[in-house]
Amino acid sequence: MSHELAPAVAEFHSGDITVRIVRGFFGVLPFVATWAPMVDLDAAAHDAAVRVGAPDLAPRIRERAEQLARAEGPQAALAAFDFLDKGDKGIAIFSGLRTAYKAARGQEGALEMDPQQAADAGLKAVGISWATWKLFPGSPADKVRALTSTEAGRALLAWYVAADLVLPFADNLASGGINAITGMISGQAAENAQRLAAVAGGEAQEAAGMLTHLMATLESGVGQAAAYAEPLAAYVSAQVPNILGTADKVTGVVATGVDALNSYRLIGASLVAEVCLHEAANAVKAEWDAEKAAAEAAEDAARTAAAEAAARAAAAAEKAARERAAREAEEITTKKAEAEARLKASAQKTDYELDAAVAADSLKNNPIKYTRSAELEKQAAAPAAKGGCMGCGAGLILFGIAAGGALAGAFWV
Repeated sequence: MSHELAPAVAEFHSGDITVRIVRGFFGVLPFVATWAPMVDLDAAAHDAAVRVGAPDLAPRIRERAEQLARAEGPQAALAAFDFLDKGDKGIAIFSGLRTAYKAARGQEGALEMDPQQAADAGLKAVGISWATWKLFPGSPADKVRALTSTEAGRALLAWYVAADLVLPFADNLASGGINAITGMISGQAAENAQRLAAVAGGEAQEAAGMLTHLMATLESGVGQAAAYAEPLAAYVSAQVPNILGTADKVTGVVATGVDALNSYRLIGASLVAEVCLHEAANAVKAEWDAEKAAAEAAEDAARTAAAEAAARAAAAAEKAARERAAREAEEITTKKAEAEARLKASAQKTDYELDAAVAADSLKNNPIKYTRSAELEKQAAAPAAKGGCMGCGAGLILFGIAAGGALAGAFWV
């Protein structure tokens, strides 16, 4: 049978008889006076989320706690607490409150139930040991420390030692001390483990072994609660009938009235919920921290990548700017050189044209004059007189040569 955490917690509310009696009972015991059962899983998840500093994680914590409660250990613990309130195979669990009420009223038969009450108390001790064994990790000593470190765990032990040991066995406690009670429980451990096997199976013997480690804690609890035996009996005598409506419900048949209280389911459901919520809150917070760290790392990586990309882009832009500036400078230099070359060529052309113009002007202003020198005239005439026609021919040739030379001489002068 599966035991879901949320329904197990929601089974009770502040007005229930079980809740009112347990709270009133604890009001007499100062070491558990402030404990209140868990009746709202959402509110408890919020408290757990606040404890780890992450209120927004409450829904995730509740969901995780419900998942954890479906594991073997919490399921076994819830089954054990249910068993402790219902008894095994139809044998009802006898409540210490019933015996205490009869004793407080001085009714006959108040101590008649001792043997069966003792068997019942021993069975509950083994059941609590088994729930502790299944619910907590570690060695037996670690499990006991874990149980007593929880608020509901301390409430569970307080209810057991006060309601099922101190009240019903007040006379035994007064005459034989604490050892009279704890010895009775230890002596029945093996037998009660067999009874517990109805729900625990083969692990019932583990519960019996776990009880050995739990006994020191129970003895300490009995010592604390024993100091409040009379106030507890007074509370039961005065207040329980008012809560139940009639005294008959207290003194009536087994499994009615006080005997029908679901006190172990009430406290046990709170214990399992407290353990699962604590583990869930720590796990979810660790996951959230890891998610947050991963997100921050991703953001840092993105920022770094963006910065590197920006740096590369800036470097590329700077390189492009330098290259563009170099090209522009080269173009300017080239254009300047071309301009200078054109200017130089233009200047040379101008000089040439100017020289040509000067030369033309010189020729124009100083025309070449062709003249024959007297010597040539004389030479040309001489042969004509001596040689006749031949002389005339020669003279003409010599005149031509002389004239050509004179012309050439005149041109280069």
